[in-house]
Amino acid sequence: MAGWISGDPKTAQIAAGPLEDALAEPSHRYRGTTARLGLALSAIQRGDVEMAREQYQALKSAPSMMLLMISIDRVRGLLSSAMGNAEQAITHFEDGLSLTRPAGYGPETAWICCEYANVLLQRAGPGDGIKAESLLEESLAVAQKLGMLPLTQRIEACRAQLGSKSDNAPSFPDGLTQREVEVLRLLAQGRSNSQISEELVVAEGTTRRHVANIYEKIGVANRAEATRYALREGLLSLDETVD
Repeated sequence: MAGWISGDPKTAQIAAGPLEDALAEPSHRYRGTTARLGLALSAIQRGDVEMAREQYQALKSAPSMMLLMISIDRVRGLLSSAMGNAEQAITHFEDGLSLTRPAGYGPETAWICCEYANVLLQRAGPGDGIKAESLLEESLAVAQKLGMLPLTQRIEACRAQLGSKSDNAPSFPDGLTQREVEVLRLLAQGRSNSQISEELVVAEGTTRRHVANIYEKIGVANRAEATRYALREGLLSLDETVD
């Protein structure tokens, strides 16, 4: 885990031997699963596709759960990506988020969002850029709040990659992002922060951060002013607003 977080391949290589030894010893099944998780991260970091495939098969039927503060679904997603199967990776990341978001596992949710976004950026299918941007914003909100510097650095690298691919993306006024426009439209339609969070499937803290960023970018102080801005800039039609 330390090697994965730090990005140090030497740590991953050092860990592989003891983890293999742990698998060879009779032990509680969760100890074996934990060793598999470590070997999986080591294989991914070292680019060992055959080892990644072996660990995926071993973890394929493991229950969706958190083990030593890491989601088994996240590791399955990473292994799938290492094997070149983006669709399978996305399914596992979605499973991981459906576990960690409601349970309030903020740090793990942030890691899953970042790694999910990276897979979407590599796949580069229709709508993948917008989805990746949303995931990265959710991840960054948690990473900055908790001071998760290594994760923050990975998020920024993904965002730089996203920016380099967005030449044909729609352009919005005052530097608003696609996600911020979505939040602004819902806000102007009378949705509360909790309702916006539910509709966009993000944490309420993420929505609050979006709203604060929107206000700062467009120079308004409240929802009424934000609504007038959305109407003036053509981001919302009059019949979409509430009375």
